[in-house]
Amino acid sequence: MYKSFLAASLLAAFLFTSPTAHAQQTVVKTKTKSAKSDKAAAGLATPPPAPAGGPVGPLPAGGPAGPPPAGGPGGPRPQGPGPKGGPAGAPNGQVQVLSDMRGTLTSYQARNDEQVYDAFVLRPEGNSAADTIRFPRHIGQQLTAAAKAGSSVTVTGFRQTGPDGRSRFHFVSLTSGSQTIRDTPPQRPTTAPTEETTTVKGTIRELRRGPRGEVKSLVLSDQSILQLSPRAVEQLADKLTTGASLEASGTVRGTHPGEALATTTLVRVVRAETLTLGGNKYLVR
Repeated sequence: MYKSFLAASLLAAFLFTSPTAHAQQTVVKTKTKSAKSDKAAAGLATPPPAPAGGPVGPLPAGGPAGPPPAGGPGGPRPQGPGPKGGPAGAPNGQVQVLSDMRGTLTSYQARNDEQVYDAFVLRPEGNSAADTIRFPRHIGQQLTAAAKAGSSVTVTGFRQTGPDGRSRFHFVSLTSGSQTIRDTPPQRPTTAPTEETTTVKGTIRELRRGPRGEVKSLVLSDQSILQLSPRAVEQLADKLTTGASLEASGTVRGTHPGEALATTTLVRVVRAETLTLGGNKYLVR
């Protein structure tokens, strides 16, 4: 009887637990299949790895827009009448039409504080009005040696209208007899020039002004000339008056190679760095 009861108990336990185990096994299998399905879906959503050279293959030489244009890095410079293709001596690199002016060089002029020749007056043939022609300071000695006042010369250059509306003849070269003096870049000195520092003190005797009426420099009672920056002149305009006392320190401007002086007396021109005026000391460099 005991054996029969034990067998019945085992059979009942088997029948009771079997559906639960079956259900758990089914859930595990379902979860496994679901995970596999999710991985498959994720694999379809992820794009394949990009080929070498990017999504659309290697870029063409020079980038997406094609090869670099002429004149770019490593390429030849463009030529032509534009700002980058004109002659180096012309304003803004533009090509200019050259012309010749024949006449008599009547005099040289120094239109600067340093009294260095930087222009000459030319009276063209045919009794035309005289024209003042400016030239680089560093060829002054060459010009004054090749063409004295009263010499017949041929001046080559081009005419251009300036911001003020006036037409000016720009110097390129001058021929006097068999000599031709050209506008060439100045030679670099073999040794760096030394600057002399000094202090000047006195009263303002004269205010020198530019073509637009702006103050360019101060002539002091000791005959020295004091140059100030445009910003300093603007900020101290109400204090820069004739008769005002001042003291200034700065560097003395020396004569540069090739320059021709209009006077035998060396004018002391000081570029101001500090200025004492009206009881205050200013940094003006």
